[in-house]
Amino acid sequence: MVASSSNRRILGASGFPQDLFELCARELESIGTLEAVQGDGDPRFALGHFDVLLVALEAPLSDSVDHFARLRRAHPLLPIVLLAEGVDANLATELLKCGAEDFLLLPPSPEALRRKLQRALGDVIGPAFDAPELAAFRPRDFDENQRRCYRVSVPPEFPVAGRFPGPVDRALEVKDLSIETDEGPGGMQVAADRTTARRLPFDQWNRRREIDISVQLPSGAPITARARLIPGLRNAPDGSIRFAVEYWVSRPADNERFRRYWVEAQRRMRRVRK
Repeated sequence: MVASSSNRRILGASGFPQDLFELCARELESIGTLEAVQGDGDPRFALGHFDVLLVALEAPLSDSVDHFARLRRAHPLLPIVLLAEGVDANLATELLKCGAEDFLLLPPSPEALRRKLQRALGDVIGPAFDAPELAAFRPRDFDENQRRCYRVSVPPEFPVAGRFPGPVDRALEVKDLSIETDEGPGGMQVAADRTTARRLPFDQWNRRREIDISVQLPSGAPITARARLIPGLRNAPDGSIRFAVEYWVSRPADNERFRRYWVEAQRRMRRVRK
């Protein structure tokens, strides 16, 4: 039997200062009762008589990741919503892999807090392009190896396509995507069949000439971006030719759309890996 909204038990775990706890309890009163627990060692965790877990991340954040991973392993089916001062790309990746349902940045707006808890409980269905909130990314040392932390494979059911200037008048499939940060541009790996690849002006792009491309995410209008070819082509096992570009956009709203896509794609790929 599904509990009514007023009977829902919402457990608040870790790092809740009194003012934040009181704010959350007041704003969530119409959804359920917020109860404070002292961590995954609290005996009430073993009972499992609760509907959703609200976790406030504490510094050092690496300890919070370990704590969250223990909670997820102990309760694999429990919806967990995280509160955090700021979530960078590396931490977001780790928590998505561990099974986070959603993020909410502090200080929370009452409307966003209620909406995210309702989504986690299944009371409302979010829009198709809804995804966790993210703070401005502040990556650590940004080098070739570190960049792999920001890449996500594009799920087949959540496709991305790119249109490039030249004689080929059709969109090409984007196979993986990394997001633009303060430290550098985003990147895409693009696939083209051999016939199409022979018609693309790689010779111009190899001279690092900037080009305008159009990127179509699963929803919304196409995004115009500036791009530059990363030298080197490779043959893929499926017979296609793969090439990579780095890209950047001028509108903050477009950057936010790429970030939201990246997070949602991480969530979808995590579900596939389970």
